[in-house]
Amino acid sequence: MASSLKSETNWRFNRANYPTTKNTASSPMNYSCENEVSTYVPEDEENFGIEVIKIDNNRYKTSLHVSQLYIGCIIGRKGVTKKSIENDTKAYIMIPNQKQEQTEDITIIGASIENVMAARKRINNIVVSARMRQRPTHFISLPLNTTTVMENFEKFKEAVLSSCSMNDGVEDSLFISGRKLHLTVGVMCLSDNVERSHASKLLTEAREKVVMPLIQQYIPIKIRLKGLSCMNDDPKATHVLYCNVQEEDGPSGLLQKLTDGLAQYFLKAHIMKKEFGRDNVKMHVTLLNSRYRNQSADVAKEHSRNLRNKRMSFNGSKILKKFSEYDFGVSTLSDIHLSQMKVVGPDGYYLPTCVISLQ
Repeated sequence: MASSLKSETNWRFNRANYPTTKNTASSPMNYSCENEVSTYVPEDEENFGIEVIKIDNNRYKTSLHVSQLYIGCIIGRKGVTKKSIENDTKAYIMIPNQKQEQTEDITIIGASIENVMAARKRINNIVVSARMRQRPTHFISLPLNTTTVMENFEKFKEAVLSSCSMNDGVEDSLFISGRKLHLTVGVMCLSDNVERSHASKLLTEAREKVVMPLIQQYIPIKIRLKGLSCMNDDPKATHVLYCNVQEEDGPSGLLQKLTDGLAQYFLKAHIMKKEFGRDNVKMHVTLLNSRYRNQSADVAKEHSRNLRNKRMSFNGSKILKKFSEYDFGVSTLSDIHLSQMKVVGPDGYYLPTCVISLQ
């Protein structure tokens, strides 16, 4: 592994550029920061930005933030996982006091750079695996809720409800709010302020490195919402009915490249879930979703007892036949959001954690 050294002063300045939690736990090891005379920064792409500090002639350390949600996974039952990592990597792992509201980073100390990096990688793998099992809290979204599109969506909704019977299982509650119309790039679980800050930083970086170089010469990006499809093979048992999207006055495939580029940027950072093993983002704007269905107390009770963990589908065949080429109009893509799941802002759209402009 290559060795490049930076001064302690530079290390402290760089650390200030990244969000960290308050130091509230005392260190179980007796060493002085005065001995931290140099910092190693791995140069390979996978470890970019990671810093390993040389404490003295035979000790190195690195630190990383881990949300409290995943600390238990690192410790393991009766400390087995932590001990296993320490034994395998010959590094010592300092877990901060979890009784405090905020905790310091996990610190790893070892006799070599290789030791501390091996332990860090093991911890990262555990965190990434645990994160992917969590329910998403945020998603990258492209808002497509311009006035014209929302007006046409309301007309579509009214026409569908008037043409479908109750036997089709189609009701008002299945429809998304017109103000929430969007294209989803990908979902993720961000469990604390540090992870949210990190995701916001990634989105800001992606604007400069991925988004603008791709779309700069085609701004403003216009997207037409036209045509209907459903997620499953049987339209009579539909769970998600969505609108197709296509570029308007722009090169074909531009939108797919944009969303795929964004997704890959977050996937590479191990922060976004790869949905259903797809290599490309599914280009769609959800219109009806069985998850939105409101149920009476009796129906919900029966549904829970007989169809546990399943959703009540609806018959979308009539909708698809009658409105297969429905045109919702054109929306200008002006920004991209890091949106909060199920949290709505004053404008009726999902409350953003971060927004990047495409102007």
